Amino acid sequence: MSYWTLGVVLALSTFAMFTLAGSLVAQLATALPSRSARRGPAARAHRLFRLRTLPGLCGVTAGFGIALPIFLWFEDPGTNETVNRTLGLCASVGAWLLARRVWRAADAWRSTARVLADWQRRSRPLGGFDAPLPAFAIDDAFPIVAVIGIRRPRLFVAERVLRECAPDEVAAMISHECAHVTESDNLKRLLMRACPGVFGVARPERLWSPAAEQAADARAASGATARLTLAGALIHVARLALPQAPPLASAFYLEGSIDD
Repeated sequence: MSYWTLGVVLALSTFAMFTLAGSLVAQLATALPSRSARRGPAARAHRLFRLRTLPGLCGVTAGFGIALPIFLWFEDPGTNETVNRTLGLCASVGAWLLARRVWRAADAWRSTARVLADWQRRSRPLGGFDAPLPAFAIDDAFPIVAVIGIRRPRLFVAERVLRECAPDEVAAMISHECAHVTESDNLKRLLMRACPGVFGVARPERLWSPAAEQAADARAASGATARLTLAGALIHVARLALPQAPPLASAFYLEGSIDD
């Protein structure tokens, strides 16, 4: 077997084993009570994001940051070693985990790009609100209030929302979406989709979404009046319809916890 093939097999095998170990740690840590729950939704969201990305970080660091460089440094380029079945199986699992997550992240990127292009084509620039990012009004049946984009995020607000919601409610929604931009939540969504894992690591991702929404609420509504306005805006939008959002978008309402 060639020198480079053996190195890749070793790296993928190490990647698979450490991804497995990181997944076990993430699953156990998610099930255990944490002080972050008492410190607020932002701390809880940060912890869940770290746990969700832990398996991928462990696997990539161990496989491609440690095992592969050590192999390249110490192994004789003229080696004739063969790969046993166990190592080959581990490498196959590692390749499958890596390819599956890369495909999932690429698919989310493509579908979000298609939605962004469609929304951008049907929108008009939105003025009159103090938004620190480009804002657009879009004529859509759904009450869209969402931020799309990672490097150049853009805010979209449905014309229906602008017509039926009070200006202070719209301002509260925009503040909520700007909080998502400040926390780079769309980038975190992409990273979580790209990070491999097994043993139920999707649970931290599911728990992260409502925690991130609550953290954005807390950042956007610091006073009693602001909290009341934001709650009224959420209920108002929830009554209009059930919106649809692409996978890498931070949307104001996604059938979330209205009771909270």
